[in-house]
Amino acid sequence: MRETLEILMPTHNEAKILPLIIPAIDKNINNQIDYSFIICEDGSTDNTLDVINELKKKYPIKLITSKNKKGYSVAVLDGIKLAKADYLLFMDSDGQSNPIEVMNFWNNRKKANIINGNRTNRNDFMYRKIYSKIAYIIYKFLFSVAIKDPSYAYVLTEKKVYSNLSNFEPQMPDGFFWEFNARASKKGFNFFNLDIIHQKRLYGITRIYSFKNLPKVSYNNFLGMLKIKFFS
Repeated sequence: MRETLEILMPTHNEAKILPLIIPAIDKNINNQIDYSFIICEDGSTDNTLDVINELKKKYPIKLITSKNKKGYSVAVLDGIKLAKADYLLFMDSDGQSNPIEVMNFWNNRKKANIINGNRTNRNDFMYRKIYSKIAYIIYKFLFSVAIKDPSYAYVLTEKKVYSNLSNFEPQMPDGFFWEFNARASKKGFNFFNLDIIHQKRLYGITRIYSFKNLPKVSYNNFLGMLKIKFFS
């Protein structure tokens, strides 16, 4: 019996990108894996939901939808609760997670409990790169996690990992994978860094990590790190 994979994608206002990325993932898997998608549609205000329902007619998709925006971390946790496969691959739906890397993750799945994507050619604004470097220094000091890119939302986990991390109260709502990896480390799971190609976002701009929101996000994430370190 072949091992199974589920691909968890939180989605908000990605009607233009999903018809590109879903077929691209399916094409690259090319029947080499028994897989399905878990799409967590989080209060989109465009026609994202209609697009997903059309894609469901052709591709194996489990859909979670919400009329009101719950936020990234809550949407991802709802998706984890629905997962049942041997492995769960987290990837954002904005097109920056390169579909050709899915098989790269899969082929390296036995190297650790968690396979973390590492953006060797990160396609982001400079202020985001600077923020991430500063946050990474603080993060390493607090948690000593052997991950090169702990904020990146392109991560493959074994079932025992995501099953153990499906029901926590998010302390870093704008930094889910900083938190997920820190909590996984505290539970004794190990990591493997996988260098991957990072793509430029095809449409739109990031809303959470915009320049004007960065001071608030930075404060909330730093406070969340301290709570996870000393009170979780």
